[in-house]
Amino acid sequence: MLLTTATEIIEPHLNNLVTKSNLLIEANYKLGVVEQKIILCLASNISPADSDFKTYTLPIKEFTNLLGLKGTPKYTELRQITKELMQKVFEVRIDKKVIQVSWLSYVAYNETEGAIDIRFDPFLRPYLLELKKEFTSYKLENIIKLKSSYSIRIYELLKQYEKLQERTFHLTSLRKMLGAEDIYNAYGNFKQRVLVPAQKELKMKTDISFKIEEVKKGRKVEKIKFLIFSTRNHKAEQLDFFHENLEEFKLPNSFSETVKKLGLSLGIQLTDELIESWRKHGQDTVIDLLEKMQDRRDIENPVGYIIKVLNTPGANEVAATSENGDIIAHLVSEFRQSKEYLPDWLVTRKSIEEIKTWMAIDHEQANQKFEDIKHELYEILQIEELENIERSKEEMEEEKKILLERIHSS
Repeated sequence: MLLTTATEIIEPHLNNLVTKSNLLIEANYKLGVVEQKIILCLASNISPADSDFKTYTLPIKEFTNLLGLKGTPKYTELRQITKELMQKVFEVRIDKKVIQVSWLSYVAYNETEGAIDIRFDPFLRPYLLELKKEFTSYKLENIIKLKSSYSIRIYELLKQYEKLQERTFHLTSLRKMLGAEDIYNAYGNFKQRVLVPAQKELKMKTDISFKIEEVKKGRKVEKIKFLIFSTRNHKAEQLDFFHENLEEFKLPNSFSETVKKLGLSLGIQLTDELIESWRKHGQDTVIDLLEKMQDRRDIENPVGYIIKVLNTPGANEVAATSENGDIIAHLVSEFRQSKEYLPDWLVTRKSIEEIKTWMAIDHEQANQKFEDIKHELYEILQIEELENIERSKEEMEEEKKILLERIHSS
């Protein structure tokens, strides 16, 4: 079967612009440096006017120069590279779906013509074509000489925030975005093997540079703050073509834009009105909560969860990071509404009933779940656990009777 779609012979001109939607830049994936350059070289040949992907024909000579291969190109070597790339996928979260997509849908070697035909997967259309907002653009020359795949990823993630001049990541989120979750487990190794080399490469070879500030919790590094600097006098040069006729393009509000990006990575699209209503809780509090939620997959209703935690004093720090965060936030919200003294036995009884209803489980399972979360819950509510208080059975029964009468009469 012959491919009948439009084809275009391309060359990796250094002045070509790579333009990608921010959602694609934020997606989780791991590609080698050669694989990333192939993708970005193809992306740099997309015209803003294109409404669909073409089949791009890349001369073998240009292809080998791009890959940094020396000597006479071997088709078997090139075929192995593209074969492995065809098998690579990236993950993007849309609503409640985590979608896995291949980068390429088609590769063909024209041995007599000395060229390779390559085509993007159709799923990538909204992330690479006809972009009018929420995109990042830069010249191909900024990544073509980079030797590290981590340098390329860090460049894109920071280029998004160049005008804002800073960007902060939770360390776990940064590792995931870079595809470095299971290597260099000690932060010191991660910094020396990933961050420092990228810092040197970007300063020497690209139009931005950065400094690192470590945000610690106790002695442990919890977040990485990148301070971003423009190192060449490009200003708006790279985006001029795209800014023509783009009235909706505006310098993004730092807080709103950050919250929107974090929301998209959770699969939710947040409105300006909703984000503005959260501002009163403190910008750092909101962003911190959303960052802590990035690795959670047990939250059915992210917006409802965010609202509940933000409106529950003391719940943010413990509940957001706990694997039982949903139910803890719910229970704290329920008990905060009570103006009565909350003895241990009442919290226990009401918690078990709430857990049964919330999780649709039986009494025994709810009791076990309560025991699992009891310490965290009591810590937030500042309630003493019963085993630390000596009381007679009669005193407990009398207290229980009085409190129940108050509840029923209210």
